[in-house]
Amino acid sequence: MLDGQIHDIEKVTDIVKEVKKLLEKKIGMQLKKAAIAAAGRVLKTRQISIQKEIDPLKPIHLNMIRSLEIEAIQMAQMQLDEEMPAEEKTPYYCVGYDVINYYLNNYVITSLEGHKGNLIGADVLATFLPHTVVDSLYTVINQVGLEVESLTLEPIAAINIAIPKDLRLLNLALVDIGAGTSDIAITKNGSVTAYAMAPIAGDEITEL
Repeated sequence: MLDGQIHDIEKVTDIVKEVKKLLEKKIGMQLKKAAIAAAGRVLKTRQISIQKEIDPLKPIHLNMIRSLEIEAIQMAQMQLDEEMPAEEKTPYYCVGYDVINYYLNNYVITSLEGHKGNLIGADVLATFLPHTVVDSLYTVINQVGLEVESLTLEPIAAINIAIPKDLRLLNLALVDIGAGTSDIAITKNGSVTAYAMAPIAGDEITEL
């Protein structure tokens, strides 16, 4: 591993096998699935605003909200592809997203579900890593006989543990210093407004 990215799949697989064996011995049962929190020095983020007209007589349901979010992620992916120079073209994979704000008839609202209106919208912050980074993580997990249950980003995982939603009304910066990367999340007005990663962390501290 270097700066949060797998360089030698076989060596990383051997270490994960060892950890898996120790955990199984400790808990007395076989592990079958794993959740991944991914790091990467090549993290890309894009913020997208989206709006959609809806039937004002029907209440908004969860599928409509998820559809709106997925459409925003697809727009972010297209924007990322268009912005990248031809010589740097590489497929990127969405590893997590946050909704900064929902809108009902152009007014900010905490939750859309159950309401009625003419127009729904959202500001979505989507995060992407190159397919090569994600593929290597999946390869290691599969080689140790586990199935990937879910995939998210390290700062997303960290902020969900460390900063509850009610505390995100404050302007806070979470910095999770790992071995290869320092993962950063910024909160404001109840939402996560930015993510970033710096390839300077515990390894450099140890060397110094």
